[in-house]
Amino acid sequence: MRFFYKLPVDLVVKNGKIVTTEGIYEAGIAVDDGKIVAIARDPNLPQADRVIDAKGLPVMPGAIDPHVHMGLYNPFGDDVPDTTMVQAIGGLTTTMHSILDKRSFKVTIPELTEIAEKSAYIDVTFYGIVMTMQHILELPAAFQLGVTSFKHFTNRPEYEMLGILHPDDGEFYLSFEKIKELGGVAMVHCEDFEIARKLTERLKASGRKDGAAWNDCRPDFCEQLKLWDMAVMAKITGCPLYVVHNSVATAKEVVDWAKANDVTMYIETTPTYLHFTKDSKLGILTKINPPVRTKGHAEGLWQGIKDGWVDCVGSDHCSVTKSRKVGQGDIWTAMLAFPSSELLFPFMVSEGYNKRGIPLERIAELTATKTAQIHGFPNKGAIRVGYDADLVILDPKKSVRIDEKVLHYSAIRDFSLFEGEVFTGFPIMTICRGTVVAQDGEIVGKRGYGKVIKRVPSTGPRKPTLSSLME
Repeated sequence: MRFFYKLPVDLVVKNGKIVTTEGIYEAGIAVDDGKIVAIARDPNLPQADRVIDAKGLPVMPGAIDPHVHMGLYNPFGDDVPDTTMVQAIGGLTTTMHSILDKRSFKVTIPELTEIAEKSAYIDVTFYGIVMTMQHILELPAAFQLGVTSFKHFTNRPEYEMLGILHPDDGEFYLSFEKIKELGGVAMVHCEDFEIARKLTERLKASGRKDGAAWNDCRPDFCEQLKLWDMAVMAKITGCPLYVVHNSVATAKEVVDWAKANDVTMYIETTPTYLHFTKDSKLGILTKINPPVRTKGHAEGLWQGIKDGWVDCVGSDHCSVTKSRKVGQGDIWTAMLAFPSSELLFPFMVSEGYNKRGIPLERIAELTATKTAQIHGFPNKGAIRVGYDADLVILDPKKSVRIDEKVLHYSAIRDFSLFEGEVFTGFPIMTICRGTVVAQDGEIVGKRGYGKVIKRVPSTGPRKPTLSSLME
């Protein structure tokens, strides 16, 4: 397939090392009307209104965060510009926001779309949270509005204080059945709350208040039990299963079973579970569901990334201030969640590529390509002719000490679990649909530039050939 474009084109990125899931190629990229129109050796690139010299650095697909919560502890209209600004600086070009709302999808999706398109610096898309039978009945309508992935909580009823309801097992079945019929993906937060509730009562009675108590009151087997439950549900219904923020390396047992039984199952993990442990000196600041685990689980997840059974990396980002996070200073009153999306891509480059030797091709797959394929992003997640020109120029040797200046702290987001650590490898330019939105650690794009992306039923992962990349 050939693409025709006007001359000169809007943008050329020359002298780059283009990173794809199949390899790294010395070439340049021509962009017109926000789309990649040519990939060629520099002498064969068309004339352009603007030329960016990548100076031999890697040019990677713009990262996609598949797991972001905006509007949970702050107004959505405040969270969107604040979060998407720092995401752009960190190399993200698209963010997936969860619709945590009991109201009709027919109301919430248009409402959030209008707000996001007025205030986002990068592109936004949504995944729904299935809470009620009304949501299940409205799944076809949500698909029509461009939402094709739907999350389900199993750790009921602890989130009811936040207004989050939870499906029962019958509703799980009906939801999976309908999502399969429509061509979507069922996302699941896996934790057995009934066991966690009893262990929590025991630990509270013993006087435990330390950070490690959170892991001890909802241990790894609580997560593993629900992984098995949901894998069997996926087998029964034929629905693709996407496990969000997996923290346990033992998930591989379930993944292996799923593969042997023709179950489509995907695993997402986060930098939090790859880096921190229950004995972290950060204590209650790391409180999250599921909890941070042991070093053995963290190392097992890194091995899963190397072996290929971990499919995606998300952040589970949620903007909150440190004073609100710590509550009354103990694990039981500390709030869940913390800001993290801005470092998703730099973390994977620093810890994955530079420290552990994971190839940049695999980093691109984990942070962009596989996410786009699984969740049905049209023309995103890869550097291909005809795709959106979502690009990140990466300096893999740039050393950055994480502090408030790097992270552009704000009134609603003023700490990071990684504060004080040094990352090696950082984006120096982020391009969203052909427009430079961040450069050298600063936002240069315009608020409201981001669009809400309507997704399509997924066709599953595919691997482009070099010939298709070089059209």
